[in-house]
Amino acid sequence: MGNFSKSLAVFLLTVIPVFSACAMTPVKAAATAATGTNTPISTSTSDMILSQKITDYLNQLNANGNITASVLVAKGNDILISKGFGWADADQHIANTPQTRFRIGSNTKQFTAMAILMLQDRGKLHVTDHLCQYIANCPADWEPITLEELLIHSSGIPNYTDFSDFPSVIGQPVTVEALIDRFKSRPLDFPPGSRWSYSNSGYILLGYIIEKVSGLSYAEFLQQNIFTPLHMANTGYDSNSPSLPEHATGYLSPNNKPVFLDMSEFFSAGALYSTVTDMLIWDRALMSGQLVSSAALNSMFSVHIPCPAGGCALSTDLGYGYGWFIAEQAGHRYDYHWGRIDGFMSSNGFFPDEQISVIVLSNMETTDTFGVSTQLGLLALGAA
Repeated sequence: MGNFSKSLAVFLLTVIPVFSACAMTPVKAAATAATGTNTPISTSTSDMILSQKITDYLNQLNANGNITASVLVAKGNDILISKGFGWADADQHIANTPQTRFRIGSNTKQFTAMAILMLQDRGKLHVTDHLCQYIANCPADWEPITLEELLIHSSGIPNYTDFSDFPSVIGQPVTVEALIDRFKSRPLDFPPGSRWSYSNSGYILLGYIIEKVSGLSYAEFLQQNIFTPLHMANTGYDSNSPSLPEHATGYLSPNNKPVFLDMSEFFSAGALYSTVTDMLIWDRALMSGQLVSSAALNSMFSVHIPCPAGGCALSTDLGYGYGWFIAEQAGHRYDYHWGRIDGFMSSNGFFPDEQISVIVLSNMETTDTFGVSTQLGLLALGAA
């Protein structure tokens, strides 16, 4: 997941030769996208040109052995490309498709942030609430911290996935309370609100608060309030041993699988899975203003704090919202996030003014998921 442990859990290696699979022609409407059906429609000449450029770019990556992933690029109601590349599981010769499920790592955070805003709209909490309202035996250092500071990575709470002992426990089941205990007694890295520093710990606390306030498990809350209403049938809290052929197997490098992970170790900071087609439904729901009030949605996509140099992924980043990076690409507003968890890389972003979504989900850590999505965005804008 984003900024997860750089040792055993997360690192980049070499590339794998791959093949393309399951090409789809442009189709219309989110419902069609969700089923992955192959219904062609008439598209404008300009969109057909964009689609061909995108296809050519991805085919070249594939020919060079530089992509193992499922990719979807949509503009308005049209899908410019939705295609799988490489093996979902090399041993079983199962190909990646637009319906393949992938672990999405820190792209989980955008769903956690949405859950907090939904509870705020219902009067159950407010982002200006202090963390200690919800934590028993709250450390004195945490008293000034607000929920908003957890959302925007400015709380100062140290990132538990950077702890030296994290690789040794990554495969062990853990309760959320025990997870919080790992960093509860540690001193803050800096005074709350004083700067931005990516912390999975903050999003673990947000998941705990969602459970405490709603009376549901984190997984149940998301299922009942987001996934089911949006008909995201292929998104959810991942199991420790997901089944083939629906779910991709993760790889660090060719034929090199990661160690076993217990998903409770990642919880509301990175334990979800999804497909490119479901992520498109999600993006379109956000761009069309569903799920929460316009005020809540505006706050999600407002810059609340700038990222330090080297902190965000793009040099054109403006800062961080609630579970989203806010940036510009070729002069266009771009909202995005990336994810990383053993064997998986992900990128989800959209250009709200142009209604363009770019989604790349990979089960091979050597795939430059974010670089690919950045180039795809420029191609979809007609800027490359």
